[in-house]
Amino acid sequence: MSVLQAAPLADRLSDSVRATTARVILGATATAWLALSIPWPGRGSAGQTHDHHAHAVSPVADVVDPWSLTWMSSWLLMVIAMMWPLAVPTVGAVSRSSYRGWRARLPVVCLATVTALWLAVGLAGALLARSLGVPAGSVWWQLAFVGLALAAFRSARRTRVLETCLRLPPLAPGGRRGVVTAARAGLLTWRRCVVLCGPVMLAMSVGHSAVLMVCASLAAWWESWHPRAWRDPVPVMLVAAGGLWLLVSHALAQGVGHG
Repeated sequence: MSVLQAAPLADRLSDSVRATTARVILGATATAWLALSIPWPGRGSAGQTHDHHAHAVSPVADVVDPWSLTWMSSWLLMVIAMMWPLAVPTVGAVSRSSYRGWRARLPVVCLATVTALWLAVGLAGALLARSLGVPAGSVWWQLAFVGLALAAFRSARRTRVLETCLRLPPLAPGGRRGVVTAARAGLLTWRRCVVLCGPVMLAMSVGHSAVLMVCASLAAWWESWHPRAWRDPVPVMLVAAGGLWLLVSHALAQGVGHG
């Protein structure tokens, strides 16, 4: 992708962020980050939990329960916090192409499609972990998928997907066809994001540290705002930093436990 090609994409991102729909999404994102930082009933303090958000340094014996309300709500908040900002350009495009009477409904359809598909991804990952007897908060599960994400950063397919992130099919302005095309836009956005972010998200389907979540989010957002980021080491360094934090914190916890 040339600089001339990248400039219009950056302009579209900036226009999307200035839109009312984008401000609502980003407000929900900020609320989700705040909710994730507050201890809930059933969660321990200072990162010691027995649910989906188990801290990396807490050895938890129980396997993850993806059917529990705690896991469902935690994963939904994480999708809102991490994945909704990536959908802003698509949702903005759907809103701009809609008739006035459909300007709220069609973006909701698009965003609901993205959210439902990410919920399916998390559920599939958690069910797989449960079937394998992976403990909730397993550091090795997280490190395995972080390693997969790092290995995939330079793949040719990932590069092609990244270059087409902001390309959308024609969007109908309303009616049943508008609903179908909005849902299709959400599906297309999710399909691209799952190639780019899927391994890191699966790493966190059984638990994660706040540091890994922040590093993964910054890496994804960096790529979204820098269309040529596949040549940029920043996303790789951010994800690697999250993985290193997992490894070091786990080693320190083991040392304290044996001390």
